Amino acid sequence: MRNGRTTMRITAYDHVGLRVTDAAQSLAFYEALGFRLDVKHSNDTAAEIVNMDGVRLNLILNGEPTPARDNILLDRSQKWPGYTHAAFIVDRLSEVVEWAAAANVAITEGPVDWGRRLTCFLRDPDANVLEFNELKSDPGPGPYTLILGQKNYSSWSMRAWLLLKMLDVPFGEVTIPLYGPQSRLEVRALGGQTGLVPVLKDGDMTMWDTLAIFEHFYETHPAVWPANKQDRMLARSVCGEIHSGFNALRVAMPTNTRARGRVYEKTAAVKADIARVVEVWTAREGGTPWLFGPFCGADIMFAPIAARFQTYGVELEENANAYKDRLLGHPFVAEWLRQGREETDVIPSLEIGRK
Repeated sequence: MRNGRTTMRITAYDHVGLRVTDAAQSLAFYEALGFRLDVKHSNDTAAEIVNMDGVRLNLILNGEPTPARDNILLDRSQKWPGYTHAAFIVDRLSEVVEWAAAANVAITEGPVDWGRRLTCFLRDPDANVLEFNELKSDPGPGPYTLILGQKNYSSWSMRAWLLLKMLDVPFGEVTIPLYGPQSRLEVRALGGQTGLVPVLKDGDMTMWDTLAIFEHFYETHPAVWPANKQDRMLARSVCGEIHSGFNALRVAMPTNTRARGRVYEKTAAVKADIARVVEVWTAREGGTPWLFGPFCGADIMFAPIAARFQTYGVELEENANAYKDRLLGHPFVAEWLRQGREETDVIPSLEIGRK
């Protein structure tokens, strides 16, 4: 002892004990969460369970069934003394939420953003509270955090990410997988009011629209748009077209940057959208090498369309094809595409056009 304090040091948790009433029912529940019975360290009074990462729970088998137990979930005003819950760290909170929905297990709270983590709560068959946490990535230097979808599938995320890269703005990333049953809820928990990505957090401020993000940075980084006023007007106009139009092209060619050799339905509306893209790309001699001189927001807005044309093998005239290849070869665009190829997620609804 020194100054009334022990020199003992606690370095980690060993396990959490949870009292249960039905061993078989509880073992089945936790097996679905990835735990297995450690027979060697279990006995008639406690079942020790462990998952592949070494997380351990002790299920204490002396719980007494009582009708009052069933009312715990209903009477939230009663705060019982004692240990309140076990808290776990997971790779993706969305996977817990999806599993709970499939297993008909109610999420009792969340997902909620606690700053360094995204959290939700549920209860096991004995109403023991379980907390699941997805730790957020370190935002790194600077005040900005960009909330994205997967790089292989999210065209609007690509635009915001490329913008921050072009401006050399330090930022952290949080990825929310697209099209999951709780994806929009998770984005809203991070401040994106529509539930859609991308979302930019700038200190205490949050914006959830790509063009809004572009204009926000233009206030401090003029390189977002061309320096010439006439060019800036034209650049904003064609980007506005992308923001609100090209719907036939989007539907026929979902973004899937790592795919090749896909086919698309060549409807009149799709052909018209492609023709309009080519018109913009070739109006200024096919880029010199970029649409308005230096690489800017207009080129960034067209980058996902260039990736679509590559995925679906869209045939272009010479100048348009040359601009497409330059755009896909830009170092920031190439880096985004590389990271997309390294992802393992598959969204079946976007894997269309196979021959």
